Amino acid sequence: MYEPVIVATYGVWRAELELTPEQDARFDRHGMPQYYFPVEISYAKVVKVREGGRVVAVEGEVVLGSEEQLEEALAESEQSETINTSFVERCFGRQRQFNARKKRKAYTFSKELSFHEACTWLVVLWYNFGWCVRTLRQKIQEEPPRYHQRTPAMAAGLTDHPWSMYELLCCPLYPPKEPPPKKARTYQEVLERLEGSGVEAAP
Repeated sequence: MYEPVIVATYGVWRAELELTPEQDARFDRHGMPQYYFPVEISYAKVVKVREGGRVVAVEGEVVLGSEEQLEEALAESEQSETINTSFVERCFGRQRQFNARKKRKAYTFSKELSFHEACTWLVVLWYNFGWCVRTLRQKIQEEPPRYHQRTPAMAAGLTDHPWSMYELLCCPLYPPKEPPPKKARTYQEVLERLEGSGVEAAP
């Protein structure tokens, strides 16, 4: 299900690699495809074995990459020790929680793809910049307990306060260009401007 999307997102056409003639000939000998998937990426999936409608075993299966890459990635991870879908499922659950367009068996589905994408990214921004996560709070006082609430963006050092919806919607995507510096007008220039407009200057 996810394999075509992952390949389309991270893959690159062979013509875009800017290979030298020697590299191109060598890859031809090894049967390199026209659409290249980076070897640095490993993708695995969780397979649930069911018997009688119940899950009796959970196994991992490498789809893209190698077993060695997968073991190395798990060894370097600070969160996971085995193949799992907890992070992606948490992401999906969060989207369904905040975005009514993605709820199951509801009439609030999106009628246009552009609105669907806009709401999806709004949820991503709100969760990271506006939603204070309980597990990220910092205790600042023991008795009585007092906490400093933090958003994921605050924990990552990207901001120093939770953003309001107004701030999210009004924040420019790109920094505005600085206006050209205004020239300091002299009294003589003001007089010339008044003479040109037909207005008499005060004596």
